[in-house]
Amino acid sequence: MKLLNILTLSASSAAIVLASGCADDFDTSYKVDKPVETSQYEYLNEYGTLKSYINYGNIGPKFRLGGAVSADEFSTHGIVYALAASNYDEITFGNHMKHNFVMAEDGTMDFGAIRTAIDAAKQANLKVFGHTLCWHSQQQGKYLLSLIKDKELEVDPDAKEEVVDYELDWGTQSAYSMWGEWGAGAEASINTEDGCLDIMNPEAAANFWELQFFIADGFNITKGLDYKLVVTARTKGGEANIRGGIGTWSETAAVNYTVTEEWQDFEFEFNPAFEGASHLLTQCGDFVGTVQFKSIKLSHFEAPAAAVMQSLIQNGDAEKGETQNILARTPGSEDTPAKVVDDPTGAGTGKVYMAEIAANPSEAWDSQMFITTDTKLQEGAKVHVKFRYYCTDERNIETQAHGAPGSYHHYAFIGTLNAKPEWQEYEWSGALNAEQAKDGGCQTIAFNLASAPGAATLYIDDVVFEVETAASSIPLTPEEKYEILDGELKRWIYGMMEACGGYVTAWDVVNEAIADPGTAPKGVKYGEDTNDTFYWQNYLGENFGRNAVKHAREAFAEYGGNPDELLLFVNEYNLEASYCNTSKTDDLIEVINRWEADGVTRIDGIGTQMHVSYEMDPEKQAKQEQCVVDMFTKLASTGKLIHVSELDMCIFDENGNKIMTPDLTFEQKKLMGDYYKFIIMKFFEIVPKDQQYGIVQWAATDSPEGSGWCPGEPIGLWDLNYSRKPAYAGFCDGLKEGSNK
Repeated sequence: MKLLNILTLSASSAAIVLASGCADDFDTSYKVDKPVETSQYEYLNEYGTLKSYINYGNIGPKFRLGGAVSADEFSTHGIVYALAASNYDEITFGNHMKHNFVMAEDGTMDFGAIRTAIDAAKQANLKVFGHTLCWHSQQQGKYLLSLIKDKELEVDPDAKEEVVDYELDWGTQSAYSMWGEWGAGAEASINTEDGCLDIMNPEAAANFWELQFFIADGFNITKGLDYKLVVTARTKGGEANIRGGIGTWSETAAVNYTVTEEWQDFEFEFNPAFEGASHLLTQCGDFVGTVQFKSIKLSHFEAPAAAVMQSLIQNGDAEKGETQNILARTPGSEDTPAKVVDDPTGAGTGKVYMAEIAANPSEAWDSQMFITTDTKLQEGAKVHVKFRYYCTDERNIETQAHGAPGSYHHYAFIGTLNAKPEWQEYEWSGALNAEQAKDGGCQTIAFNLASAPGAATLYIDDVVFEVETAASSIPLTPEEKYEILDGELKRWIYGMMEACGGYVTAWDVVNEAIADPGTAPKGVKYGEDTNDTFYWQNYLGENFGRNAVKHAREAFAEYGGNPDELLLFVNEYNLEASYCNTSKTDDLIEVINRWEADGVTRIDGIGTQMHVSYEMDPEKQAKQEQCVVDMFTKLASTGKLIHVSELDMCIFDENGNKIMTPDLTFEQKKLMGDYYKFIIMKFFEIVPKDQQYGIVQWAATDSPEGSGWCPGEPIGLWDLNYSRKPAYAGFCDGLKEGSNK
């Protein structure tokens, strides 16, 4: 079914849009054309623009209806600009305020597209919501990783050590390969009496290369290294000129030498301009007699590796906040980062880690603390551990070796702590045994805290957990990485704030930072860094959120913003998810509370993305609707501004299969519209007026085939021809009824 476009501009308006793009003369009252070919869509003609249904006098004073647009398309003053200007109060640029859209691989930043888009927004009298300042995805990871690469150790440039790459002794081995023209019966054999390889040629060939063979094969050569080849050989039958080369099929380094009847070591040094799978080729077709090869050895020279201690954790002194390297567990709870508190003992040592110990345990491991790392330490690894500790009562605390926390390996690890109400220092060094390092490697020191019946509290500080590593380079310390990357986060945020010049007053300061339910440990999400993914929290710990807030507030004020107007949100997905009964909402609130516990950090609002789905299975749909209610109730309880930040919708049939746009019926479209109405009305009903920041309609149109976001799915309020869908009516009805209650 083909529907006419809903936006028809007058001739003068169209000329302004396409030519000058001046919003002062732009007519934002649009004629709604009547859909054709079926009467069931005619009711859509009666609807006005989205924001015309909002009773702004009856809702929160900060409320803004938002829409997501492409900065490039919006800046052309075409149909996207027209749609946004007529329907929304505020726009969010889907990609162009993200790290890797602005930053190149060399770290330079180009804010030209953002400045242009913000100018267009000013012309249309639209506010801009900033998305996003600190995220792990769509980052210029290649550049960031280059800043924290290992630093080379200072070594004597003349002190080179030999590293053997390939060694073959025909006294114990029989490797060789022969090919080519063999003349009159050349033969190869292993001479066990002399412990060598014999190549016997009874008759001279016309050409020396008609008898050729590989003494050695199947090793790799690396370009630019200094190599040495040693061949031990002799003849039976006089002097033989050996020609050949070492290298790949296309490039070799020459290996030519003259062999006599005495055993000799022939040495060759070369620095190849090639690399790859290689062999040692030997040719001697013009020699009559036997050439014997006893052994060969190929080696290269490199700067000697130094034995260095490499830290396995970050923020051991607790001064930079919680870390995933130090965790605590109490009965019935999941592992969470150990709380960081000011030293309560009066020792004046600053921040310390705290683990609470429950009373009346059934086992000593009912309450535990873990010092853990992502590195899987193998048998023989030389480990050094050091920390200070204080317990509010006297008890013995045994330690265990684990894989990941809770994955028990061995009952003994670094010994037993004799804890008491005074600060003590504990230090241990040793090599891991097979049991400690089994099942892929040891990652964790587990402390069994519940060795006495009473409740107590353990404090630890200045934690060192490191392993001896042989290297010609050494990783930066966690403290060095922290300083570099916090400076880089600051540079990025300051650059963005300068480009926006104070016009963008609301931001997703942190985006998608919470681990999915069921992931251990819960709370802040950590992951692997790549060229386009970078987890700031891997290096800044939980301070990454605090630091992003700090830099944003300071930079906003420096570059023309009124600090009293700045609003910073933490944005997250799946807060309404039924599969986890909104437990992710609980985790997000807990992390925000931890951030704000420092008395300095302030998060103004919470963004819930709400990429929702309508379920044709009535039971599933009822559960989803209840979870929407539960999520809004939990978010409202925080007292913070609430932002439905990315609302769009797909649909599943009764069997759990996605329904694509061409297969969607009119009745299913109506059901999607009803769900939009439900969500919007619940927002206004549950979230108090002074906490209602706004709702963002994320996908204006259905997604085209091949799109990077929900390809081929009916996620929009308009179809791809910008014709209204029943979802549009449901959205409008939700705004009208919700804002008038």
